[in-house]
Amino acid sequence: MELIVSVDSKGRVVIPAEVRRKLGIERTVKMIVKEGRIIIEPIRNPIEYLRSIVELKIVASQEPEKISKIAEKELKKVY
Repeated sequence: MELIVSVDSKGRVVIPAEVRRKLGIERTVKMIVKEGRIIIEPIRNPIEYLRSIVELKIVASQEPEKISKIAEKELKKVY
C-alpha cells in the first residue's frame, strides 16, 4: 500500500484510520529515520506487553514492590 498524506505546519502527519486499524496502531509508535526514509512501527502499550510476557501470580496488594521490580526489568529489555 502506498499513500500520499499531508504534513501540517507543525510537522504532523495523520495516519489514516484504516491503516491504524490494520496495523494495530494506538497512541504510541516507534519512528526510525534511516537512509532518507521515515519508518513508523506500531508498538504495544508497555503494560499490555508486560502482561503478555510475565505471568504475574502475585497479588498486587500484597507485594507491590516485587511487581514494580519485575516490570522495570522487563521494560529495560524492550527499551
